[in-house]
Amino acid sequence: MKIAIDLNDVVRAYTSQFASYYKKNIDRTFDIDNLDVWTSDLKEIFPFESKQHYLEFLYNDYAYEIHGCAQVMDKNLGSRFIDWCKEITELDEIPELCVVSTGEYDKTIGATHFFLSKIALKIRETHLLLKDEDVWSKCDVLVTANPYLLALKPEDKISVKINASYNVESESDFIFETFTDFMNDSEIIGEMNDMLSSTRPTKITDINE
Repeated sequence: MKIAIDLNDVVRAYTSQFASYYKKNIDRTFDIDNLDVWTSDLKEIFPFESKQHYLEFLYNDYAYEIHGCAQVMDKNLGSRFIDWCKEITELDEIPELCVVSTGEYDKTIGATHFFLSKIALKIRETHLLLKDEDVWSKCDVLVTANPYLLALKPEDKISVKINASYNVESESDFIFETFTDFMNDSEIIGEMNDMLSSTRPTKITDINE
C-alpha cells in the first residue's frame, strides 16, 4: 500500500499564507479574518485584476513566500509527522509513503522543497505536479483536503479527507479534522489495508502446482 500525503492545507498552511500575502501586498483593506473560503480555487475568492495578475502573484511575485515560508497546519505537526513515519515501520505491513502537491510550477517547486526541508521530512518520494489528474496514479491512498482530487478518486483506491471549509460536501472513504488526527488513529492503516485487499482480485493458484 502506498499512501500519498498532499501538502496544501493538510501539512502546509497554504490558504492562510496566500490570504496573508494578498492582504499585505494587494489590498490592505481586505478582511481575511471573516473570509468565507468556499472553494480551493483562490482566484474565485480573492479579487485580482485578471487571471494573469493572479498567476503572477502566485507563481512569480510571492512563490517563495507562499509555498516555501508557510507554517505547518498545527504547531507540532512537523515533529509528529517525523515520529509517525518511524512508527509505521513497526507495522506488520509497512506502507510506502510519498508526498504530493499539485499546482506546482516553475519557482514554486524549489520553494516547496524548501518547505519540506524546514520540517526535516525524511520521505524520499516527492511528486510536485501541475495537474490534479496526475495524482492518483502515484498512490493507493491519498490524504488530501483538495475537493477536486477527492472527486477524481478511482473505485479501487482510498481517499482520506482532511476537513476544510471548502470541502464540506466532498465525499471520502475516511474523514479527519486534521492530519494529526489521522496520524494518531492507531487502527487506520489496518483498516485501509483491509479495504484495499477486498478490492484486489484474488490470485488463482494452478491446481497442478
